[in-house]
Amino acid sequence: MPVKPFELQKAMIAAYVWLRITLSYCVVGAVLSTLISAYIQVTHLPSISLIMIVFLCFGMYKADNTRRSIGLNNYFVELSNQKDKNI
Repeated sequence: MPVKPFELQKAMIAAYVWLRITLSYCVVGAVLSTLISAYIQVTHLPSISLIMIVFLCFGMYKADNTRRSIGLNNYFVELSNQKDKNI
């Protein structure tokens, strides 16, 4: 059964938005683990791994919560319609 191009495009956008939400929290975890490692001046791999896993799980939770509440394609449209604000 062939997939229609429009359905494939919607699925790809949904996957992109889901990964974008999830990985944004992973970046926060990476920055936090870098700052902690710099503060204690030791690279402690178990703590870095734990911080990254916690933020990955939190990002997955937020992405899935967004998927269930708003919908990933609607969230993408909302992000696209936002204008930059000059303060």
